[in-house]
Amino acid sequence: MNGFDGLKLAFFDIDGTIIRRNFDGKLSLKSRAFNFAVENVLELKGFDYTRIMGKRIFGLTDRSILKVTLGEIGIGEKEYYANESRLFLAIDEYFDRYIDEEKESGYYCLPGIRDFLETLKKSDIRLGLVTGNIKKHSEWKMGLCALDGIFTTGGFGEDAELRSDILLAGIGRNSDIPTDRICHFGDSPADLIAARECGVKCVAITDAGGGTHTREELEEAAYGFLIDSWGEIDKIREYVGKA
Repeated sequence: MNGFDGLKLAFFDIDGTIIRRNFDGKLSLKSRAFNFAVENVLELKGFDYTRIMGKRIFGLTDRSILKVTLGEIGIGEKEYYANESRLFLAIDEYFDRYIDEEKESGYYCLPGIRDFLETLKKSDIRLGLVTGNIKKHSEWKMGLCALDGIFTTGGFGEDAELRSDILLAGIGRNSDIPTDRICHFGDSPADLIAARECGVKCVAITDAGGGTHTREELEEAAYGFLIDSWGEIDKIREYVGKA
């Protein structure tokens, strides 16, 4: 008996769920890489997707960030897809070129998440990431926050463009676990909707606990279980234990 008898596999989103970043006026390495790619491949000087999208960026996957942002400024999907491979090669080039210089990343863990992860780990629950970040960026962020090696499976940005398909990729890599024993932990309506579409449970943390969306915004998805703190372990245990 591990106290989490209804849970065998826990997937976690990254940004807004496990970690956040202090935005001190300086863009992250990843954001700079994305902007560099657009500036150089599409010759759009001064491009900055963070300014164009603002909070709307939360919940988007890496393969949809640029498509959606470029659509906002009048560049259609046909042109985006024609350049997608070149864009991601440029992103990778910039990321690898400057990764060793990124000493002050600004990333930090949400309150209580380390203890919650440790509780699940001690309960022999398999831990994975399901995130719109490509795997290289995911591992980089986990390393910055001293969370390397905790997550052993998952679905990532290169697996698919849609979040629900990324979750399906993660589920497919763990076919030994039935879907009614899987829960996805996130912080956005997109996480809740993806879990609903894939037929797995979902827990989303509100902005009160460090997430990116208010309880009201999350309630609009009409699915899953909402928490205000990663310390609400008993409530989570009760939710995931339901059939």
